[in-house]
Amino acid sequence: MNKLTHKIAAQTKNNATAANYHSEQSAAEQDEHKQTWFDFLQRKGTPMNILPSLLAISVISLLSACGGGGGGGESPAPVANTPTSTGGTDTGGTGDTDTGGTDEGDDQTPPEEPTPPEEEEPTPDPTSLDDLVVDADFEMQAVFELEVQVALTNGKRGYFSLCDDFTQGANITVNYESCLLRGPLDNGQLNDTLKVANHQASLMAVVWFYDGSEPQYQSWQYDNQVEQQQLTFN
Repeated sequence: MNKLTHKIAAQTKNNATAANYHSEQSAAEQDEHKQTWFDFLQRKGTPMNILPSLLAISVISLLSACGGGGGGGESPAPVANTPTSTGGTDTGGTGDTDTGGTDEGDDQTPPEEPTPPEEEEPTPDPTSLDDLVVDADFEMQAVFELEVQVALTNGKRGYFSLCDDFTQGANITVNYESCLLRGPLDNGQLNDTLKVANHQASLMAVVWFYDGSEPQYQSWQYDNQVEQQQLTFN
């Protein structure tokens, strides 16, 4: 039992001595590495004020290469930085940044188109009697009354005709088949009233004499300025 105890104690002492040896050897190597970098930078003419910083960087690099504090010798994988698009940022190689990505003209509301005026629908032409619009005071009559008064001063016997189909020019031609009134004169006189259609606004009156003398003619036109239409033959 005592021999086993002495053997374990001796082994533990040897392990501690070996650990101290390795620690002292690693520290010596680090000091030697620092001195080597220090001498190298002095030969290159590096300013003295930045030498401590460069030495600190060298030590950190060395420690990282050796495992750096129990990290298992593995360094974390670098994280890739993904550039973030800011929606319309245009560097353009000139250093100017266009933020927003919009033009001032895009913010302007287009002018509203004017509303055309409403056109009134035209009134269709009447196609039947139901479509006709008549004033309340309009008397829809197809005929009018015409008073005929013949009074010849010569007292000759004659025959009177009133016709609507005639031609008036250098010579007067009358279609006696179109006459509206016919009758003999009594001592050169005749009085009568007849109804005339509205479209017969122009008439020709003729008196033929029994003695063979030249007939007398007198034209008549409708007069819309008077209420009672009248033909006077003298």
